[in-house]
Amino acid sequence: MAGRFQKEEGGGVSEGAGLRTRSEPAALPCNGLASRRTLLKASAVAAGAALLTACGGDGSSPATTRPRGITVTDQRGKTIVFDKPVTRAVTIPIPAASMLIAIDGSADRLVGMQDASWTAIRDGIMGTMFPVALKVTHDVANEEFAPNVESILALSPDVVVQWGDHGSEIITPLENAGLTVLGLSYGTQADLTAWIRLFAAITGKPDRGRAMLTQINAQLRNVRSVGSAERGTPPKILYFLRYADGLEVAGTDTYNDYYIALVGATNPATGTKAVQGFAAVDVEQVLAWDPDIILLGNFDSALPDDVYRDDVWRAVSAVRARRVYKVPFGGYRWDPPGQESPLMWRWLSDIAFPMQSGTASDLRARIVSSYQFLYRYTPTTSQIDDILWTDVNSGSVHYRELFAG
Repeated sequence: MAGRFQKEEGGGVSEGAGLRTRSEPAALPCNGLASRRTLLKASAVAAGAALLTACGGDGSSPATTRPRGITVTDQRGKTIVFDKPVTRAVTIPIPAASMLIAIDGSADRLVGMQDASWTAIRDGIMGTMFPVALKVTHDVANEEFAPNVESILALSPDVVVQWGDHGSEIITPLENAGLTVLGLSYGTQADLTAWIRLFAAITGKPDRGRAMLTQINAQLRNVRSVGSAERGTPPKILYFLRYADGLEVAGTDTYNDYYIALVGATNPATGTKAVQGFAAVDVEQVLAWDPDIILLGNFDSALPDDVYRDDVWRAVSAVRARRVYKVPFGGYRWDPPGQESPLMWRWLSDIAFPMQSGTASDLRARIVSSYQFLYRYTPTTSQIDDILWTDVNSGSVHYRELFAG
């Protein structure tokens, strides 16, 4: 996948790390069972109107702007005071760079990032939308997120964004060097909310954060309503974090399990012989689960054809029905929580419950409007095809009918 937006090429995707999982609160029940088509149409109106209202509380720590500075409480529970909005930020958690860019509307405040973040920007559309991000230093931490303190000090950052729950050994050296550290957790919808609020606060853009959360929450309510309105037997959807180099699936307490349930489907890895978090499994276990749909993540180079061509899977329902799909990759991977998660929810909802053959989804239009809001950028037809992996997914049922350009 390297360079697919810059050079319009296909190929494998870059490796990533650092996904964290925690329990996600169960979905709230919705009143009424409106038709799926009505709910889908209503969401577009709701999302637009939502920009005019403030978001409600949903578990993240509040951030306040005071006359003498900006005070935030990070996800470690530590209170941090900034004299003014930060202008030089170093991010170590992989999704943080793209999140900061989306909130700020530019990459100008980003002076350093972890290499896997830079690779995701290079390989996805973010590098095309914000080419300056490709010039940002990306040697600030190793694959285990241990910071390169000397490199970070040379960048004179106002803040270093670091994992707050991966042990003190990756934070203490930074703080001992006199650096201000914002500690984060990751893996749930509440964590996503907290990131948006924190990043919006430290960049001096709380209104931008509220607008983003209002839009996300409106779409979350709509997708949840659509999922609760589905009738009949829900499809079993199995997500592979890894496939090419050993099978690893998403079980309980993962964001993937969260959005599978959100759209009204089920995750067989949380049923009989359930697995916790991301877990290695063998072929026999997957055969026993017999998923109706298989999702291939963007932390692995596997494509649907790799599954279809392997005779070991020929008896699996998802293979027989040709319902194996590569998860989209936009401003960041759609697999974990991020600013484009509402697009992932809509994509998965359409995959799980495809409309009548020949009736296209409105996802492409949603991508355009979301990118205009998030990045002030209008993607081309070709770029949307790349985001959706249209070519590699074209051999799977319903894909072209649903997402044709």
